Amino acid sequence: MSLLAILTSWKNTFLGKLWRRIDPAFSRYPVDVFFPPSVAFDGEIESTALVRIEGEVRGSIRCPVTVFASTAKATVEVESYCIYIEGHCRGVFRSNLLYLAPESQVEGEIHTETLYIENGGKMRGRICVGGHGKAYETWEALASRT
Repeated sequence: MSLLAILTSWKNTFLGKLWRRIDPAFSRYPVDVFFPPSVAFDGEIESTALVRIEGEVRGSIRCPVTVFASTAKATVEVESYCIYIEGHCRGVFRSNLLYLAPESQVEGEIHTETLYIENGGKMRGRICVGGHGKAYETWEALASRT
């Protein structure tokens, strides 16, 4: 099978359709706040762009897109349009789209419109899917002003 045929078939799968929802969010928002692996932060983060966590964070995060890298360790309350988790997170997560990568470990509450857990991703806690989209339309309005 040619590479083009593989890409075409992948594009029509569920994961391909999901990625088309995630990709515009990543390309639309530049990284505004970045915590490298050696940084520990305790407090509140509010941004109109993407927040990337590779270190240790405690507190609350409000932004359009939040990325927790594989080295991240977080105890947080997050409100984002899109949350992508590879690391270890504990807390409350509110989003339109939440994606758990294969190595992710999440403990707490998830409130989302769309939840995708890759094979190997671990979630322990309460999950509520659906009915949260309108609360996060404000991020679209906020981001369009900048």
